[in-house]
Amino acid sequence: MTTTYININGDVRDAASLTVPSDRTFREAWAFNEAVIEVDMTKARDIHKNNLRVERKPRLEALDVDYMKALEAGSGADAIATQKTALRDITADSRIAGASTPDALKALTIAVLLGE
Repeated sequence: MTTTYININGDVRDAASLTVPSDRTFREAWAFNEAVIEVDMTKARDIHKNNLRVERKPRLEALDVDYMKALEAGSGADAIATQKTALRDITADSRIAGASTPDALKALTIAVLLGE
């Protein structure tokens, strides 16, 4: 029989004796609470913000191209700049800080945060 262990910050425990979350989205935010593994929401928010940054990068790059084209054409640059600002500010959205569960946090996608 093989024993599976879970290591969280150097604290190693037998997985058979623990209640483990089925969703591993915020695995790096797991913390032991006696025999239960819980998600540390502060760490989960940081992970989610980093995921949003990765997801928004190609959008910002595409808007950079559109912005340069708009500057050359002499119109539309302000609207694109507004879109870029909204994307940059997405990680400061108060709904992220207000999310109290991992599922609530996961539901805050870029589309949701931008109202798309």
